[in-house]
Amino acid sequence: MNTKYPNNIPPLIFEDFKFITDASLGWLAKWLRILGYDTVVFPNQAGREMLRKAATEGRIVLTRRKDMTERQFSGRLFLILGVDFIGQLNDVIGKYSLKIDQQKMFGICLNCNEKLYPVLREEVRDLVPLFVFENCTEYNQCPRCHNIYWAGTHQRNALTFMKKHIPQYLS
Repeated sequence: MNTKYPNNIPPLIFEDFKFITDASLGWLAKWLRILGYDTVVFPNQAGREMLRKAATEGRIVLTRRKDMTERQFSGRLFLILGVDFIGQLNDVIGKYSLKIDQQKMFGICLNCNEKLYPVLREEVRDLVPLFVFENCTEYNQCPRCHNIYWAGTHQRNALTFMKKHIPQYLS
């Protein structure tokens, strides 16, 4: 085994990981997005159409369907065996030696997978609760669904969760 690059994947490729999950892996997709990884949830039944989308967009397929491994597919597919999303997340991070960079976390919309963009504080005055507006100075917005994100208890809770469940991957 290559100890310099786990799973023989050089670091330059880490930035390019993009995933597509079947609909049963919604929680896994959410946590991959929290970690900063572009992750699409395929809304229909996993099958040829999902594999075509993965191939077209250069995505790694994450699925719980064993029959998907028997299909002709030239891309990468990982069969998720874990039942709970904590085990699933550990499996994906370990399989692909994913880097968890706290600077890149919370940069993708949890709803629609778009990259978030900074917005001025004054632009969100009427879009966030008054308490949040009075106590936060930096905000991000999704260009598609227009959700507003800020550093709040949800980020602190997510970091606490990760320290408990995936501490071996945090730097």
